[in-house]
Amino acid sequence: MDYQETIESLVFNGIKICEIGPSGQPTIKSSIIKERGLDYTIIDIETSHWNEYNPEVKKYNIDLQKDFDSSLDNKFDLVISQMVLEHIEYPESFHKAIYRLLNKSGSAVHLYANPFSVSAVMNRLLPEMVGEFILKLINNRDLNKNHKYPAYYRWCFTPSKKARVRLQSLGYSLEKHIGYPGHNYLQSVPVLNLLEKLYSKILSFLRLNLLSTLSLLHVKK
Repeated sequence: MDYQETIESLVFNGIKICEIGPSGQPTIKSSIIKERGLDYTIIDIETSHWNEYNPEVKKYNIDLQKDFDSSLDNKFDLVISQMVLEHIEYPESFHKAIYRLLNKSGSAVHLYANPFSVSAVMNRLLPEMVGEFILKLINNRDLNKNHKYPAYYRWCFTPSKKARVRLQSLGYSLEKHIGYPGHNYLQSVPVLNLLEKLYSKILSFLRLNLLSTLSLLHVKK
């Protein structure tokens, strides 16, 4: 079950959802937010896209690693993030803040990059200017509007006992933790995309979760 399917399995009409750091690309489409009467809140340090969101979407400019709005305590049935955790410098503080956001029995679902994939290792080793050039080349990404944030990969665990123990120490119960090989970053470069798919098949065959590209994490309060 992938990220979108996991989200869909947890969403019901009128649910209170908080998405962390969508940067103009919310996981749940505006039409679905309206159709299902979702109470949708966005927390982001990036505000350049805010005028693109539904007027009914609530927006908070908060860095959850360092700050918290007490009006958000125990408010949400579901907290979600996509490709955010790898950019978190202080993950313990961040996960504690997510825990505070959740109401009793609320769920948090995160999709994030793993630290030992080829793309993550390159991201750490390449100079910043080279990394930005590659992003523009393969993603056609406007870095004036979509900033390239530092990637720390702290607590970006692949599925393991260590991950379970660390999350349980904060009060979470672990519902699901899955590693995925492969990504879609190289679709615009056919040769590299073909090589990446071959590499992903080898990882899957050998069950090398440590080298997988992404992880899906679902925890409950």
